[in-house]
Amino acid sequence: MSQEFEEQSHHADAICPYCLSSYQVESEDYSEDIREEECEECGNTYWIEQSFSVETTTKPDCELNGASHKWELMTFADGKSAFFCSVCNECSLVADDGTPLAEKSKGEAE
Repeated sequence: MSQEFEEQSHHADAICPYCLSSYQVESEDYSEDIREEECEECGNTYWIEQSFSVETTTKPDCELNGASHKWELMTFADGKSAFFCSVCNECSLVADDGTPLAEKSKGEAE
């Protein structure tokens, strides 16, 4: 009876396609070149190929640009309310006078 070995893929670990032993590749060993790798557990050699992806997230910020927030009052199903900026999605509790609490604490910090 012949054994069947399958290609293995994992987001962080290298997995031997023969014995399924895995290890985390150290950052200094990363390479986008296809190269031979020898399994420390079973001694078989296999090809290893790594690929990299970068995800970039950006977030608007009114204060960073010297602009005022455009607060909108939102009331939730439980009856509680909070302010959310329609530009940068910053949130603020509601002060006792019904205005955004973030505007009050910003004035105190200055």
